[in-house]
Amino acid sequence: MTAIKNIEVLPAFQLETLPERKKEFPFYLKLIPWAFASLGRVFPRIAAKAAYYLFTKPRVRAMHRYSDEIIESARLFEVLYGKIILKCYEWGRGEKTVLLVHGWESRGTAMRTFVPGLVEAGYRVVAMDGPAHGNSGGKHTNLPEFAGAVRAVINQVGLVHGIITHSFGGATSTYALAHLDNSIEIEKLVLIGVPASTRKVVADYMDLIKLPPRAREVFRNMMRKKVNGLSFDQTDLLNALENVHVREVLVVHDKFDLSVPFDSAEAIFEKYDHASMLVTQGYGHYKLMKHPDVIERVVDFVAN
Repeated sequence: MTAIKNIEVLPAFQLETLPERKKEFPFYLKLIPWAFASLGRVFPRIAAKAAYYLFTKPRVRAMHRYSDEIIESARLFEVLYGKIILKCYEWGRGEKTVLLVHGWESRGTAMRTFVPGLVEAGYRVVAMDGPAHGNSGGKHTNLPEFAGAVRAVINQVGLVHGIITHSFGGATSTYALAHLDNSIEIEKLVLIGVPASTRKVVADYMDLIKLPPRAREVFRNMMRKKVNGLSFDQTDLLNALENVHVREVLVVHDKFDLSVPFDSAEAIFEKYDHASMLVTQGYGHYKLMKHPDVIERVVDFVAN
């Protein structure tokens, strides 16, 4: 496999551009750590189940305030995944397909900024609303279920040339390609603001809700059962990527990402010879997908 190992750093935003702010939680959610800290000491199993319930339930379903030409031009179709109906979107009619996989509490059309450039380059573009997201069915979801939805859509649309992912979508896509169907081969994989470690995501969540030690162990065991006994190290994108058949990987990350630390991108880039990296400064976790320079470079990477 040819080594790429290229890093490009985009200029920082101008001073008049406000930096991304970390999400503020409603007051009642701030009481959750106190509740878990109290309940978890006496009833660790109940606390762990409640923690898993919250962990797998998106707080909101992303909606568009306004429609636009790209949304209106999408051809809609559905994929049956178990008992869940996945809502999907399609643009272009090229022979090669690029799949867009969104992150947690987002939706497929949130990544539509990449559509015009890819269609112009001759690609067919497909996006999906993951389980419990957008207009798809379900109220809860997790890493393996979301990954199964990715695999189901790939099976429906046929061979996929490239996958562009954001945040949780990168973790689920990698899990799908590494653990659910290792026979799938893709040319290009784009990881935008993607966490490298499942273990860290889980640990940060347990720290956030102040889950006591005994309840934490129950929670970890529940997580392991959901991934068929795989260890956290095996489900980490950083390690799972070793089992994915992909020719080139582009890691896109902002130095000041408040949702997924920049060291996730550095770890992925340093470990894989077939990875290149695009670094932004001040675009945050979400705005970078809307910036023309990022869109242009991602499309160019996929198309060349």
